[in-house]
Amino acid sequence: MGLPRLRPLPGILLAVTVLAELGGGWISWGLEPAWDTLLFALSAILTAGTGALILSRHPSHPVGWLLCVLGLANALTVDLPQGWGLRAAAEGWAGGLPAEWLALWSGPLTTPLSVAILLLFPTGHLPNRRWSTVVWLSAAGTAILATGVALDPDTGQDFVGGRNPYAAPGLPTDTLFWVGLALTAVAMAAALVAAVNRLRHSSGVERQQMKWFALSSAFAVVVLPVSVALWPVTPIVHPLPAIALTVWPIAIGVAILRYRLYDIDLLITRTVVYGLLTALFTAVYLVIVVGVGTLIGSRGNQDLFLPIVATAVIAVAFQPARERSRRLANRLVYGERASPYEVLSEFSRSMAGASTDDSLLQMARLVVEATGAEQVTVWLRLGDLLQPQARWPPTGQPPDAIALDAHSLEALVEIQPGSQSFPVAHEQELLGALTVTISPREPLTPASEKLIADLAAQTGLGLRFQRMKERALFARALASFLPPEVAELVEASPSALSLREEVEATILFSDIRGFSSLAERLPPREVIDVVGRHLEAMVEVVTSNGGVLDKFAGDAVMAVFGAPRPTADHARRALLCAAAMQRRQLTLNEEAAQEGLPAFQIGIGVNTGTVIAGTLGGPGRRDYTVLGDAVNIAQRLQATAVGGEILATVVTVRQSGTDQAEPVGLKQLKGHQELVDTYRIRWAQTSAQRSGGITHGE
Repeated sequence: MGLPRLRPLPGILLAVTVLAELGGGWISWGLEPAWDTLLFALSAILTAGTGALILSRHPSHPVGWLLCVLGLANALTVDLPQGWGLRAAAEGWAGGLPAEWLALWSGPLTTPLSVAILLLFPTGHLPNRRWSTVVWLSAAGTAILATGVALDPDTGQDFVGGRNPYAAPGLPTDTLFWVGLALTAVAMAAALVAAVNRLRHSSGVERQQMKWFALSSAFAVVVLPVSVALWPVTPIVHPLPAIALTVWPIAIGVAILRYRLYDIDLLITRTVVYGLLTALFTAVYLVIVVGVGTLIGSRGNQDLFLPIVATAVIAVAFQPARERSRRLANRLVYGERASPYEVLSEFSRSMAGASTDDSLLQMARLVVEATGAEQVTVWLRLGDLLQPQARWPPTGQPPDAIALDAHSLEALVEIQPGSQSFPVAHEQELLGALTVTISPREPLTPASEKLIADLAAQTGLGLRFQRMKERALFARALASFLPPEVAELVEASPSALSLREEVEATILFSDIRGFSSLAERLPPREVIDVVGRHLEAMVEVVTSNGGVLDKFAGDAVMAVFGAPRPTADHARRALLCAAAMQRRQLTLNEEAAQEGLPAFQIGIGVNTGTVIAGTLGGPGRRDYTVLGDAVNIAQRLQATAVGGEILATVVTVRQSGTDQAEPVGLKQLKGHQELVDTYRIRWAQTSAQRSGGITHGE
């Protein structure tokens, strides 16, 4: 109920922290290294600022309040009094002795705050109630430790007065110091154990949060002892404690606020790689330059030689060392799982040499191993259905196929509770899907979802290429018994093989006149040779005029114009083709006469009308053809045409716009009740036509 009243408090605490640090920095400026002053001030401000930011999003989160108090305590009890004491010692300001005394013993007071943060992060709750004992142990140890430091006669030998004015000589301050230090150390170790235990048993978002926390804590655990050990030796390490104390609250804020939360894996990998490389090359440099230099220094070797040797060794070892460091970092981050890059690389290699079924099973296995999913099912689009094609692990009863529609992906999730679906597509064409059954302990992270999406995209590209290859092979096989135009349609879309559509087209039939008597007079081999030449020539003429050869029926030829690819001038093309066929037959007759072979003529019938175009047949035999009364009329006209004659219906003549047609009149065709208005097409080229007139010979 009183929580809204506390909303301004984090901002007030932050403001007081900033003012205290600015005041302390201004007071002590010039009396201690500037970088130390700035970094410790920045650490306190960022600690309180991170706490205030967390509380702005999560007003009741205890870690936010602890960070605000931690930053304020460092500013008021350490940095500001220390600055005042330094200035008092330098310029005789009043109150310098109490200020410096406060700064010396109040530092450990922040330990219980750090212990509490370790126990409460990231949920704001203790692992269980028994861990509250650790907080009280830390508080007791800190109180004892601070008492021992505050009342020790030897504390503050560099004070203005030279000795601790608040000392209690009769008190066992040394004992208090060591007891308090031991208790706080035990409490801190227990808190670290609790954090490690939480990391081991965490999953999902909490696991990523704990990774951030563990990285910053590990950095502080390494840096602080090193800084203490090397503090008197080199000033280089002086900024490290402030940096460690700054990184820690920032990592806590990133984890709780979940800003770029899942970048932690990449950050840990790079930190481990660069840390190992730095340590290795530093060791190499020290061994060669310092160690070897010490051994051979008395022999008069120049100082430049050994650094050059060390640099050369580092250059040669850099690439192998980086690769080994990267593997170790990936093992630390991903454990037994492969990194996302390795998963994609392995899948690419498997797709290159395996069948589609093997590749899909391999992908399902990789997703399970890389993400911790319980099971992965790969679905493929087969016609109007999505069917399960592969799953890993291959246990349980495979789900049934589902109908393909706009809600297919949602339906996949419904039939597999606890799963998440990912489309497998290429250029907006749905080729299949992945369903990932998620473990309750380890939900998918954004990084895992991106990995699965990348695998699905790669699979979609592979399936697309595979289908293009299959279509090309299919069309190549169909081209042996289907017209090339139809084979092209089937290659673009196999569904065209079963497509039957109603179109307007022009049908042409041609037939040899007197073929029976010709077959009686010639040996069978010569008959085949003569007819073969004729049919080959007629196919060439039909194709060159934009027609589709429908079929041969003995010595007869059937051609279609306007199907399967619609054309507006199909009637005109058909009449041009008919005239060209007659002229080509004249040429064939001239060649036959020179070879002593018999000559013959052909009759042609042409009609335009509505037909059904498509493939017909059963298993093992399918043909593309057109059916309808318009086809029958064209065939009957051809049957009535004499040798060298082209007969066409009035519909064809009108649609073609030809001026080379002469009326024949109404004809009664066999099997057709109504009379057919028929025209004869003039096709022989005269001298006037060859001079430039538009005829069917052009």
